[in-house]
Amino acid sequence: MQRRIVAVLGLLGPMLALAGCVSLKRTPEARFFALRPTAEPAPAARAGGNVGEVGVLAVRIPRHLQRPQLVVWRSPSELAIDEFVRWAEPLDVALQQVLADDLAAELPGHRVVRRPWPARTELLCRVLVELSAFGMQESREVQLEGRWALLPADRELPLESRAVALSRGPLPAGTAADPGATVEILNQLVDELAQQIATAIRELPPQTSPEPEPTHPPADAAAGPAAPGADR
Repeated sequence: MQRRIVAVLGLLGPMLALAGCVSLKRTPEARFFALRPTAEPAPAARAGGNVGEVGVLAVRIPRHLQRPQLVVWRSPSELAIDEFVRWAEPLDVALQQVLADDLAAELPGHRVVRRPWPARTELLCRVLVELSAFGMQESREVQLEGRWALLPADRELPLESRAVALSRGPLPAGTAADPGATVEILNQLVDELAQQIATAIRELPPQTSPEPEPTHPPADAAAGPAAPGADR
């Protein structure tokens, strides 16, 4: 019996030591990042112009960016995704919000709304943005690339459409490895995008109210009074 007890204790010793090592090992803590507006409110002198309501549609992003994690390109065909470096909210939602906030700062004479907006909203135009690149590239450049368009309130033929290619870098190796630095640059690039779009909105022709349709008097009234006895 005593030998059995000694044998069991001999086995329990290494197992307890192993369990202690596992419990002391800490898993990495997730880091969460958020985009934020950086545009400074425009001077009051720029508040004039084509005052109206501007609608910001959902921002379209490629599938590889539709994930919680920040995406970094290691090569033209390889992505690096760190499970513990994440966006605080869906990226397309954050982009729409920040773009709308930056546009509101750039266009103090306009009201900027995000889709969905009330059905009776009378829009000057709708802003559509489609991105093909947003983040750190293999060249250690932080890029925002794609296209944007200004659409009428009720049609899909653009009033204005342009390609956009904005970047910073290449960044030093140490800075490029810091996701916080990358996000701050992305905030600046979204602001630059908003500046481009705001300039185009200010250059739109002013809205004109549709001319009222002419009213015609009834045919018998236009013909004048009937001659006495004409209907007899």
